[in-house]
Amino acid sequence: MKSSIKQIGFIYNSQVSEAVDLCQSVIKDLNLSERAWSTSADQIAEKKDELKETSLIIILGGDGTILRTLRILAPHEIPMLSINLGRVGFMSELEVGSALSGIRSYVEENLDSHWIDERMMIDAEAFRKNGQVYAKTFALNEIVISRGQNARLLHVEALVNGTKLTTYRADGVLVSTSTGSTGYAMAAGGPIITPRSTDMVLLPIAGHMCLDTGLVLCGDTIIKLNILNDAEAFISGDGFAVDESLEPGDYVVIKSSRYKALFVRLGSKEAFYSNLTSRLGIQDRS
Repeated sequence: MKSSIKQIGFIYNSQVSEAVDLCQSVIKDLNLSERAWSTSADQIAEKKDELKETSLIIILGGDGTILRTLRILAPHEIPMLSINLGRVGFMSELEVGSALSGIRSYVEENLDSHWIDERMMIDAEAFRKNGQVYAKTFALNEIVISRGQNARLLHVEALVNGTKLTTYRADGVLVSTSTGSTGYAMAAGGPIITPRSTDMVLLPIAGHMCLDTGLVLCGDTIIKLNILNDAEAFISGDGFAVDESLEPGDYVVIKSSRYKALFVRLGSKEAFYSNLTSRLGIQDRS
């Protein structure tokens, strides 16, 4: 099998036995053993040297496996081809039954069979009230400021490009990408945004007597969130929490990331719309 692809990394969810078996089967059936490496998503950090020579990442798992992989993969700008072994699989491209043919098509560089879906990511920096950066994170789906075990509402002042928008009184505040608009943001009442958009959504989580409508912002917007009260608060990116809590006077700055998530797609560019209701588990009554 001739191809200009240097190495292929296989990253699997070690908690799913089918993922481990499928990984080994695909490598064997496509004769990739001489230019493939594999690891669980939990151990991908140990493969930084291999990533430098890798042209394709194949992910065997669900959306959670993709998000965990991106914590290490994002700076390397390597395309991902994902096989869905999870529940929803919004970001995945292949089901188990089509995995072998889909991977073969890409590896054999059948250029008419695929395209690269580039997804925007967002960065967040957390500052102490003296202006010192104490934490950084990034996300494909969303950045969330949420309360801890304390039942008190957070008071978070939101500024958009330096202009005060409002003060949220809520369980939390999130900033979502278009990719994340079908996840936590939708559950919090936000709109669904076409995934190739660079727009962001700013909205409170369980807001109380405040602006509780999600606000759609263009991709070059800079969002600043000031922590006003002493309710315990934490910041996370794609569900991966920063250890230290936010204190009164601290603030978080969120903006478009220099990183992009690159997905190999084998179907139509409009497949998102045809699959939307089924992946959300919504019955189409039309």
